[in-house]
Amino acid sequence: MKTTISDFFAPNGALRRRFKGYEHRPQQGELAAAIQAFLFSSEESVMAAEAPPGVGKTFAVLIPAISLAIEQEKRILFLTASITLQEQLIDKDLPKLKSVLGKDFAFGLLKGRSNYVCLRRASVLQMSSAANQASFSFEGNAVTETGAPVDFAQWTQETQTGDLTELSLSSSHPLSYQISAGRSGCMGMACPFRWRCFVTKSYREAQDWQVIVANYHLFFSHILGGHGSFPVPYDWLVCDEAHRIPEAARSAARVEADARDGEALLRPRAISGFEPLLTGELVDMPLFKERAEACRASRAALFDFAETRFNSGESITERDDEALRRAREFSDCLENMQISLRILDEKYRAGGFENATNLGEATALVNWLGELSEYKKAVMWCLSVEKFPLWGYWRAHDTLSSAPVVCADIIKDAMSSEEPEKTILISATLSLSGDFSYWMRETGMQPDRKLVVNSPFDYERQMELVVVEVGLSVGAAGYDDRIAKVIERMCDENKGRSLVLLSSNRLLNAVAARMRKSARDYEILVQGDLPQKELLRKFRDIESSILIGSVSFRDGVDIPGEALTQVIIDRIPFAHPSDPLNQARDALEGRNAFMTASLPSAKIFLRQAVGRLIRSSKDHGRVAILDGRVLTKEAWDIPGSLPKCKIKRLTVK
Repeated sequence: MKTTISDFFAPNGALRRRFKGYEHRPQQGELAAAIQAFLFSSEESVMAAEAPPGVGKTFAVLIPAISLAIEQEKRILFLTASITLQEQLIDKDLPKLKSVLGKDFAFGLLKGRSNYVCLRRASVLQMSSAANQASFSFEGNAVTETGAPVDFAQWTQETQTGDLTELSLSSSHPLSYQISAGRSGCMGMACPFRWRCFVTKSYREAQDWQVIVANYHLFFSHILGGHGSFPVPYDWLVCDEAHRIPEAARSAARVEADARDGEALLRPRAISGFEPLLTGELVDMPLFKERAEACRASRAALFDFAETRFNSGESITERDDEALRRAREFSDCLENMQISLRILDEKYRAGGFENATNLGEATALVNWLGELSEYKKAVMWCLSVEKFPLWGYWRAHDTLSSAPVVCADIIKDAMSSEEPEKTILISATLSLSGDFSYWMRETGMQPDRKLVVNSPFDYERQMELVVVEVGLSVGAAGYDDRIAKVIERMCDENKGRSLVLLSSNRLLNAVAARMRKSARDYEILVQGDLPQKELLRKFRDIESSILIGSVSFRDGVDIPGEALTQVIIDRIPFAHPSDPLNQARDALEGRNAFMTASLPSAKIFLRQAVGRLIRSSKDHGRVAILDGRVLTKEAWDIPGSLPKCKIKRLTVK
């Protein structure tokens, strides 16, 4: 007899029989049935569904989707925003689904290019290290120069994936940048290592997967970057954590000109690498070097001026004529230098390099010219300030930046260009009191079917909301110290078992420093000490620990049971008033911006954070929000956007 969807989610269904501790939740079956009906519908192409934490939405979506995909020979692209959820899908959920469905299907995680090692870059680095009689030794997250054998060389020979996570380097480690296979500098078919290219291998293997897991940034970057459609064809699109789509689209569309990138592109050592090719092609090297030096001087002068003219982190709301003049001067210098190489560029594009060595060098040169052109465009865009307030503009330390304020058109165009047969958009927080209007306005999506599933939990019995009035505003002297003291007291009272979510790295460091001053009966885990996956594993395994993190832990953290009985949130997650994108939004929408954008966004992200606490019917505990405005600002109706539960108010004296 053929298994139906209800057979999986029934009180004594397949999930209950196969998984110890599985809780029957009618809402999970309701969601699964709605997904199945949508996939069968010939008239509907887009569905949006909100399912609160603990419903089990991943299985509710994937059981009907994979079952039908296998029957109809369809391919699913499953997008997420967080690494945590991607790892859970690949390591746990999809292998379990094979067992539950009793069907074999291929799946895998597709990452962006920068997550893989570039063997050509790695080879250059190793030769450079050998020439300097230095080598790299890996110790945890650190890389130190020693006289020891080069472990890195062995890894590049033995790795089957080329995935840089195998090296346990932090994402900000300089070596990651030096050896990653980012698009810039790729030699394509001229690369001597092309037959082992890990990027190409990953895309080739993904052609055989029935379920492709990827993140939003890869999706939007590929499409918005002018590379055509997504690199692997698919039929159905599932967007989990769909409340974060605007954020991901904004990140992919962002334009940046980092002073250090420009310096690296123009440094004499980078240019000298092209000298044998240029000399052989009779390029006037003295003139070329003179023009390159003019570019270096102009770039340095431009960024020195920007540092004095624009305060770091502050919005640039109008064009600065002197800054733009200097940007044009830099652009002209680059153009003059590139003119010296135009004949070589044209010869390359006409297929004039037949010798393999010269072809490789010419490819690297043309890539370099392309990077310079993109850098020039970024500088001019960021200092022209032509699209304010539709776009925000600012300088952050050594980087000029610009990003779209509202991404609805960008998202709509990207989604429509892909034209999947079916699109499922799902999250724990898509609506406000059942109304999808805010999310639809921010994404430009117009679902044919909308669904809000109720929570399976009794929040009034299982959870308490504690609102703490700390008596100081965020910018006041002593605020960080007072927040740290309150968190310390609450964690001690709870004997650990707490997730602390903080809105700034400054506050995170202050709280972590205070908590570590004295010995505790519980372990203190802090974001940045270990990779996020390892932090969450330790937090789950060590029942009395606390985890101190930033907003990145607001999503995807699933710790049922006694290991987590308290969530502490420092404040309502509004964007900082001086945030350039926030200021641009205010200028774009005027006095309505707070009620139409800032407040709805804050409510959605606060709900996500609160949702970390109750993950099963046996869970219990309290959520503490250290922001009295939750109750004093009645017009905001913050409690109305949160699960209905007991509320207690405390005042710090």
